[in-house]
Order: sequence, then C-alpha cells, then structure tokens
Amino acid sequence: MFKWYYNVSWALQLAVGLVLFGVTAVLETVVLAAYLGSLWLAVCIAAGLEAGKVLAVVLYRLLNGQVEVPYPRGVRWMTIGFRSLLLGLSAACSLMFLALHLDRPALEQVRAADLAAAETHYREDLARVQAGYVERRDRLLARFAEQERREHSIIEQRYLPRIATLESQLDAEMNRVVGGEFKGKRYKEIESRLAAEKDGYTQALAALDKAVLERPAALIERLEEERRTREAELTARRTAGLAAIRSNDYQGDVRVEHPMARAFVNLLGAIFTHPPTTLQFAFWFALFLSLTMELGIWVAFEHLTLARLPVFTAGHRAELFVAGKEVETDSALRGFAIEDELIRAKVRHKQRGIAELLREAANEKLSEDGHPSHTVAK
Repeated sequence: MFKWYYNVSWALQLAVGLVLFGVTAVLETVVLAAYLGSLWLAVCIAAGLEAGKVLAVVLYRLLNGQVEVPYPRGVRWMTIGFRSLLLGLSAACSLMFLALHLDRPALEQVRAADLAAAETHYREDLARVQAGYVERRDRLLARFAEQERREHSIIEQRYLPRIATLESQLDAEMNRVVGGEFKGKRYKEIESRLAAEKDGYTQALAALDKAVLERPAALIERLEEERRTREAELTARRTAGLAAIRSNDYQGDVRVEHPMARAFVNLLGAIFTHPPTTLQFAFWFALFLSLTMELGIWVAFEHLTLARLPVFTAGHRAELFVAGKEVETDSALRGFAIEDELIRAKVRHKQRGIAELLREAANEKLSEDGHPSHTVAK
C-alpha cells in the first residue's frame, strides 16, 4: 500500500513539475519571440534555459548530497547564481505576458469605439450644419419670394388700374372722329400716357426681377461662407479629437480595465483606505503568479530528487564499487603479468648463465685432454 502511494505521489509530482515547466517554457517562448522576431530561435532559447533550470535543480541536489567527491564552493555558488538568473528570467517573462493581458486589456476596443463615436458625432454635426444651412436658405428664399409677390402686387396695383383706365379711355376716343380722323389730339394724349404707363410697368417689373436675383445672392453667399466656416471648424475639431483619442493611453479609465481586476480593486477599496490601482494590482498579481509557478517547478523537482536520491545514491555507490573492483582486478592482473614476465626473465637469465658455465667447462675439458684449444660455439 505504501509503495503504491509512493509511486502515485511521485508520478503526480513529476506531472505537476512538467506542466509548470511547459507553461513557463511557452510564456518565455512567446515573450522572447516578440523581442527577437524569430519563433524558432525563441523556442530553442526557452527550451534550453528551462531544461538547464531543471537539470540545475536535480544535479545540484545530487552533487550536494554525495560525499565521495567534494563539491567546490565556487561551482556551488555558480549553480545557485544560474538558478537564480533563470528564476528571474522566467518571472520577468511571466510578468510581461500576464501584464499584457491584465493591463487595460480592452484598450484597443474602447479606442476603436471612441473613434467610431467621434466620427459619428462629426457626421451628425456636419449633417446638422448642412440642414441648418438648407433651412435658413429656404426660409430666406421664401421670405424673398413673399417680398417679391408683395412688391409685384404693389406694382400691379400701381400700374394695372391706370393702364386699364387709359385703355378704356383710348377705346372710347376711337369712336370720336375729329376733322375726319378718329386719332385726335385727345386720343394721342391718352395713347401717349398709356404707352408711358405700360413702359413704367415694364421697367418696374424688370427692376423687380433684377432685385429678386441680386438681393438674395449676397445673403446666400454669406450663408454659404458661414456653412463652410462651420464645416471647417468641425473638421478641425474632428481631426484634433481623433488625434487625442489615438494618443490617449486611457490610464484610469475603467472601460479599458479587466472586469475581474476592477472588481477586486473595488473590493479592496471597501476594506483599505488607499487601495492599489488596477495597474498596480496587475503587477503584483502577475509577479505573484509567475513566482508561484517558478517555485512550484523548483519544489517539484527538489522533491523528486530527494525522493529518488537514496536510489540514485545506492546505484552510484554500486557503480563505484563495481568500478573499483574492476580497477583492482585489472591492477592485480597487470601485477600478475608483470611478475610472470619477471619470472620468465629470471629463467632466461639463469638459462644463459648455465649455458655459459657449460661452455666454459667443455673448453677446459678439451684443453686438459690435449686437444687443440678452441672455443665451443655458443
């Protein structure tokens, strides 16, 4: 039962460490790719550094726990420094990634909405200006048309009755014959007066028509100038407003903030006198989460190493023992070989000595027997 629990807990600890390792590796890849502009380079760097971090945790615990070979203090501090730098890098990448999603995440949406609203207001104001111009122009033209009818009526009242009277008098004069002619002095006088009245009527109408064309032209031109000026002001205001919206960072605008972050800050405001801003909360929350993930990786692989350290130590000792025995055996075999060579050398040396003694004895024997003295060949 305990063995099963041990194996399951060891596997779960490994799974947690690998998951956190994968998450931090992905975060580092995303951040480094944004800076380096190369996804493959970011993947290689993040994978190498994260793998180095895990190996540093495991090997540090293994080397620090063994006693066969002293662990140099300089290497130990170098390893600790390497792990600390990797921890800082992972925390910074996690912080940048999380801050990107917590610091005014709706900024672009709100900016786009404000730009669209500003454009809509501009078009509405422009339409109102144009509608106002059309209304004033139509009212002005209606007033001038009414004035034209009124003046035309005055002219007709001034000339038409007299023209009608003179025409009737002229018709009456045509029935009179003076000296055999119906066009007498009175007829000519009435005809002259009638022509003068008709000419005056025609001239009055021409003057009225000219005035009708000239009088509203200046006023309409002034209305046109006012409309153009107002439209130019609206366009300039629109341009300035759009530029202000594009350059606005919306700091402190609750519309761009994360709703959960905003709600949590409001909750803190109900408890503390000086609650943090949403940006400050995003910073501390991102830092807390990134450090928690890094410490989770550290603790997971530290526990795994400590859990397996007795096995590793026993295996290491067994390997050292076998290696030592192999070295001793090899050394003994080499010693035996050397001793064998020495014995063989001594035997050969003794053999040569015996052969020399035998040759010397043979030579002496031959000399004593009276044979010619010669040396026995070696």
